[in-house]
This record gives sequence, structure tokens and C-alpha cells, in this order.
Amino acid sequence: MRFIGFIAFAVLLFSGCSKSVEPSDEIVKVISSCGSSTIVVTDIKGRKKSDGFMQAQVSGENKSNSYMLLEYQVVWFDKDGFKIESLLSKWKTTPAYANQPFQINAISPNTKATTFRLYIKSDKEVICDEQYSGQ
Repeated sequence: MRFIGFIAFAVLLFSGCSKSVEPSDEIVKVISSCGSSTIVVTDIKGRKKSDGFMQAQVSGENKSNSYMLLEYQVVWFDKDGFKIESLLSKWKTTPAYANQPFQINAISPNTKATTFRLYIKSDKEVICDEQYSGQ
């Protein structure tokens, strides 16, 4: 009887870890471990647009009482996992006002992009390094 209870518990445990099905035209991942104590990344979305370019959108919040200038970089990859070299992949800045949400938007350099990697840093400390794929 104890063994059956253990099996039932294991089945419930592993069924809770199954991957949810996402729409094929949208890449969505909510971040729980990407951020610092003052900068929190709450949502990252990516999708293929109708023109074939990929769009990335990042939402976050500055939970501190002071203005911060964040640096971010989006690196795009093709379907084979190769980095797409582009001038658009350089580090850029975005303001994060005190106790306010912020948003970062990026468009892929060409239509071959299928995934991207996001880097965000504040005061030279990397606070986000996440990879996203469309599968």
C-alpha cells in the first residue's frame, strides 16, 4: 500500500513538471531568476512577425528609489544555432526610472533569426543572461 502511495505521489510530481504547449508563432517565457534585488525582469516575449523578422520584447521594473541606466544586448541566432553577426547586436542603453516599469524592444537584423539571447547589465554587473528558443 505504501508503494502505491509513493507511485501516485511520483506521478503527480512529474506531471506538474511537464512543459505547457505554446503557440507556434510566439515565444514566451516568464523569468523568475533573471534580475537583481533592484532590477527585476518580469516577462520576455519573442515572435516571428508576418514580414519574417523576429521581434523581442522585455518587460521589467526598477524597484530601487533611484534612476538607473541599464545596458542591454540582444544576440540573434539562426535555426542551426549560429550567431547572426550584425551592427544591431551592439550594447545599447535604456533608462530605468525609480520605482517604475521599463520595456526593451528589439527587431532581428534579418529574417533568418529564430532565437535570441538577452543580456542586461547595470553598473557593469550582468543581471540577465537568458536564451530563448521557438520550440
